[in-house]
Amino acid sequence: MEKIVAPVVDGGADIKLQTRVAEIFGKSNTGSNTVKVKTTDNQIYEFDELVLTTPLGWLKQNLQAFHPPLPPRLTAAIQSIGYGCLEKVYMSFPKAFWLEPDAANNSNRTVKGFCQWLSPSYASSTNPSRWTNEIVELGSVDPSVAHPTLLFYIYGAESEYVTSKVRSLSSSSSSGTGADKNGSGTSPDQNEAAQQFLYDFFKPYYSLLPSYNPSDPNCQPSGCLATDWLHDELAGNGSYCNFQVGLQEGDKDILAMRHGVPEEGVWMAGEHTATFVALGTVTGAYWSGEDVARRIAEGYGRSVSGGRESAV
Repeated sequence: MEKIVAPVVDGGADIKLQTRVAEIFGKSNTGSNTVKVKTTDNQIYEFDELVLTTPLGWLKQNLQAFHPPLPPRLTAAIQSIGYGCLEKVYMSFPKAFWLEPDAANNSNRTVKGFCQWLSPSYASSTNPSRWTNEIVELGSVDPSVAHPTLLFYIYGAESEYVTSKVRSLSSSSSSGTGADKNGSGTSPDQNEAAQQFLYDFFKPYYSLLPSYNPSDPNCQPSGCLATDWLHDELAGNGSYCNFQVGLQEGDKDILAMRHGVPEEGVWMAGEHTATFVALGTVTGAYWSGEDVARRIAEGYGRSVSGGRESAV
């Protein structure tokens, strides 16, 4: 992250932290061929061009912030594309025990990369609905960044249950600076009760990994962190765009958001405007920013070379 932002920071950009945008005024509204942004504390900032990287969920909830209103086709696109509730739970251990052959069971089985527990029937006390659980294990990636951590992906009703439970357990120790206040995308400071809930909730799954031994300290979680985008209003109370059943013009919807409103000086970037192969990914969000920067530069007569080749 430091490498990515270095050109901005080193270039002397004025970065406003803890600042919320309330309204956006396009060029036809300002009458000055500039875009103006009004914050919740009534400060006004003026720009030649504005690149809007807010999540799709925020756009859905804040269409009234734009002056003039966004074009009907763009508004329809924002309302049509689905917005998900994927959450992540990172659980770390002293050692990536799942990468060691399971000698206790006379097996050479290990788990590397990805693992799923489909509709588990053996966790009725914590998962009576038999929600599918899945992980990406981070112990077998490149050694320079490998970490003895399991990344659980949860979604749907399971996301709602886990985030609400963690939030409830954490609220007693929260100082009122939770995700809905600071837009951090994580629950309020997760106290011991919340952490223990997460350990217990996911134990039926990580305890089935190779070489797990309940008496081995290396098999006991040493820490965890759960995202909470569902309760983060700056994220639009969710995460990641998706194509719901019944969607009629999803491709055109994405193209409309990707186009933005350049005549008003309002451009859009983010995972919901990415190339189709990278929709709903951090990679896609990054690429979309590059593409918008290229289009703006070209609009000012500056040629751009050496970057990633544009894709559909």
